[in-house]
Amino acid sequence: MISYSFIEGNIIDCRSDELPDNLVGAAMVSNKDGSHHAAIFIRYNGNSHVFHFTGKQVLMEDVWSIDEVYYHVGLNIINPILLPSFQAQCELILEKAEPKFGYFYTGAVYNESGDFVSPNDFPQYMTCVGFCLSTISGFLSDSIFFNFEDWDDALIDETFVERFLEKVKAENPEVDTTSFKENIRRILPIDYMSGAFSMTTPITKSFVDQIKTDVLVAFQKKQVA
Repeated sequence: MISYSFIEGNIIDCRSDELPDNLVGAAMVSNKDGSHHAAIFIRYNGNSHVFHFTGKQVLMEDVWSIDEVYYHVGLNIINPILLPSFQAQCELILEKAEPKFGYFYTGAVYNESGDFVSPNDFPQYMTCVGFCLSTISGFLSDSIFFNFEDWDDALIDETFVERFLEKVKAENPEVDTTSFKENIRRILPIDYMSGAFSMTTPITKSFVDQIKTDVLVAFQKKQVA
């Protein structure tokens, strides 16, 4: 079991002046309504950015140019030596990605060319977490990042599901909504940040559930410090 002190010590302000020059992290910020938003923290040659899907657009933002303060947990699965390749892949995704918001994830990825590749050719519906998973999984290519099928639609309001499916069918008449519905799931930003503490992949929900309460407490403590 990971100790609380270890968790607290490894949730770090993305604006810290004590960071290594190169790293990738799972980042999170609190919204004004108390909900959370996930991003990928990229520090490359001493420059710090968050790469994320806002629900409307994909952005690569310098952490000093935005009002929000993100915190991150370093991802040990991406070697800092590979930062040039990861940065280049993210820039291609920034140029090409056209995601739309929706609680949906199938294990889709953005590949080395920045192209979206999805099972059954499902369209680009995703959350901020789904975008992070698709980006990181696409870079890993030969390993699974999150065991996403551990998560389901239990946290999603039924009314949202009904309206979401109507929207999907209207925009993509060719989609089999029965198959599509099987992949409606919600992976929370706190699940994503908690998963970064895993030393192995794929990251499982059982691992995340063991520590995410401590991760949330530590994250909230950092914000008010």
